[in-house]
Amino acid sequence: MRTRYDTDVIHITDFRLPGGTTHSVAEEIRAQAQAGYRTHLIHAPSDLVGKVSGWSENLRSVSRHPRVRIASQHSHLHAQVIIIRHPSVVEQTLAVFPNVTADRVVMVANNAAVDGSGNYFYDVSAVDKKLRAMFGVAPLWAPIGPVVAHSIRQQGVMIEWSDDYWLNLLPLPEEVAVRGTFVGDRPVIGRHSRPQAAKWPARAEDILSAYPEDDSVRVEVLGGASAAAKVLGRAPRSWNVVPFGGEAPWEFLKRIDFWVYFHHPDWREAFGRAVMEALASGAVVILPEYLRETYGDSAIYGEPGDVAKLVGSYYKNPDEFFEQSRKGQKFVQRFHPRLQHERLEALGVNPTASTEGYSFRVPPVGPERKRRILFVTSNGAGMGHLTRLLSVATRLPDEAEPVFASLSKAVDIVGRYGMPYEYVGSRDGLGMEANAWRKYSAERFEILLDEVQPDTLVFDGTWPYPSLREAFGKKGLHSVWMRRPMWKQGTTLRPLSWAPDFDAVIEPGELAADYDSGPTTTLSDAVKIAPITLLSENELMSREAARLELGYGPDDRVVLVTLGAGNINDIGSLQENVLAWFAAHAPDWRVVVTKPPIAYGESVQGVETLQVYPLAKYTRAFDFSVSAAGYNAFHEWTRGGLPTIWIPNDATRTDDQVARARWAQDNRMGICASDDAPEALYAALQRMTDASELAEMRMRLGTVDKTNGGSQAAKLLMGQTL
Repeated sequence: MRTRYDTDVIHITDFRLPGGTTHSVAEEIRAQAQAGYRTHLIHAPSDLVGKVSGWSENLRSVSRHPRVRIASQHSHLHAQVIIIRHPSVVEQTLAVFPNVTADRVVMVANNAAVDGSGNYFYDVSAVDKKLRAMFGVAPLWAPIGPVVAHSIRQQGVMIEWSDDYWLNLLPLPEEVAVRGTFVGDRPVIGRHSRPQAAKWPARAEDILSAYPEDDSVRVEVLGGASAAAKVLGRAPRSWNVVPFGGEAPWEFLKRIDFWVYFHHPDWREAFGRAVMEALASGAVVILPEYLRETYGDSAIYGEPGDVAKLVGSYYKNPDEFFEQSRKGQKFVQRFHPRLQHERLEALGVNPTASTEGYSFRVPPVGPERKRRILFVTSNGAGMGHLTRLLSVATRLPDEAEPVFASLSKAVDIVGRYGMPYEYVGSRDGLGMEANAWRKYSAERFEILLDEVQPDTLVFDGTWPYPSLREAFGKKGLHSVWMRRPMWKQGTTLRPLSWAPDFDAVIEPGELAADYDSGPTTTLSDAVKIAPITLLSENELMSREAARLELGYGPDDRVVLVTLGAGNINDIGSLQENVLAWFAAHAPDWRVVVTKPPIAYGESVQGVETLQVYPLAKYTRAFDFSVSAAGYNAFHEWTRGGLPTIWIPNDATRTDDQVARARWAQDNRMGICASDDAPEALYAALQRMTDASELAEMRMRLGTVDKTNGGSQAAKLLMGQTL
């Protein structure tokens, strides 16, 4: 069994920092996610940010990716690599990371260690020693360019060096094109940077030489010019100044012929993102001479006093201008996001986000008997927990013996699959007080474990009952929590704190994972597998066979209305609205209303009803459905290619059905409607009765990944590697 990693990459820095540091971290995280790496972010507060503020927008946006998690300095995590940015953050932070470890640690030095006057920005020796003490391994120092590397060597400290510079990534927008004309009838000089004094020359004559205020050129500035105005004693009358953040850099750079950057003599530019953006845009870039080693022939070099001559020469010779422009654009192509995957591979870091090659320990069994697995489910509001574990149990090999115990009154369905089962009455089902039920259930679970003698217990539910945990804890029984994600924001976190009582947590996947913002997204304790459905695509009946069995004609137009069991919300008025609309506007459609096995209410009188299990088997018999957005229905209809109007049940305690429905709508794989907005529902029904609308939706649904996590979970429970 390979080393158990909780994640692949951990990024640590002060995530409040504006500008290049957090922008670069965000690009690396995005590239890692696209390459399949799991990433955790740990904030290290420092004095570099002098006021109370939140994380930078760059980090907030990328942190919502399903392969990205937020952790704290106290989290228990073991990673393949820890990547830390900004040595000054390490020097200043009080964070200690007592339980965070990794096979290797990379210290990305993204700013110079020594300024132009010889003053230290940070102490290389102190940072190196602190990192060794924090993580127990020698850090690999990776400067982002030659300027930073030279400044680190100036301190004369013996450290371990990376073989290559840790170059910043620069994904290019699609609209960037090769230049073939100038912007206007005179040269346009521009620059963009943060509005700090170090980013501008210290002398007025240098500022006006680099950025003239006469009519020979036009000057565009993005990022504010207050620092320059302070040196000049006034704001140049002819400059067009846009404040920091007032315009997207790519849009700004379209208005620039020459990107000119000169700064304070004490400042040393490490490897500026702004420079790279300017080169990528096709502007001809003019820089200080010391940056030649960093950017080579992609830019031209000189002093502020050389700018007028350089601009005039290239503007008079368009062929030379466009040749230089193309050199710059060619140079930045090496900073493609795939670079992150390449350098992680060079460090021996490989993605495990798909859980491929991963397994967890299961107790050994003798060669003469089968592995006995006890599947336990809560009662729930529908049949999600029971159906999910049935999917796993039916995919176990012959060497396993599945047994079920459930608080669901529909547990007898398990018998249809030839598996033994036991009904454990729920508190509501038995009408008992909480304390009385806890005592009752503790006795029932203990007796059950004595009778079944399982090798592994698997629980599916959002509330692992204390009585169940006490029962398997007393016996030292190997236990697994099948914990569905997509919990609502604001849901109680108490059940999540019980995860350590289990030996392992399996998280069945969500097609709508991008829209999951609940508390499980911040955790790293689960093995993530594909979404689980009872049936795989090849187990669904053909349209012809399903219609024949259900009694529908080949040309009938049939809509399925399946709004859940109705045990925690009133679905009556919603069904009435749907039925009334069809009666008035589409009377030739057959409207079929389901009655799930777990439903407690009466059947709908005078309406064509359907009560079968598993309903998913007949998916292809229907033209579209009107459905609740619970886990089972959502994945069964979406993977089965059934266009659906999703009516999320917002009365659920933990399940964020609204997020699922919105994901489907935003990806044009369904329509999200509401039970309290009849007009929107009627509009959705009108759309769905349009054959062209259904055809387009089916086409999009056909692109959904069909991997069934039930098979993956079965392998894990048998101790097999995915």
